[in-house]
Amino acid sequence: MTTFHIDSAAVDAAAVAARATIARLQSEIVALHANLSGLQASWTGPAATAFQGVVARWRHTQSRLESELATINDALALASRQYADIELAHVRMFQ
Repeated sequence: MTTFHIDSAAVDAAAVAARATIARLQSEIVALHANLSGLQASWTGPAATAFQGVVARWRHTQSRLESELATINDALALASRQYADIELAHVRMFQ
């Protein structure tokens, strides 16, 4: 039989912290995109074109990053809810 111990409050705290981190990252990414978009208006030529390729790759990477962060956030939130529900069910069982 497998034995485990879980602090459901710690899992919940990790889920809350992950959501806050994701929100900060999204805010910073919006600011970065605004800065890079502003640069397009004042920079032309082959180097600017090459740089836009770098930006396009970054946007692709950003999309993957956001997807993975959402997966982490969803998993933590689900684990937090499930462990809290199980705790409550066990408490009720003995009342």
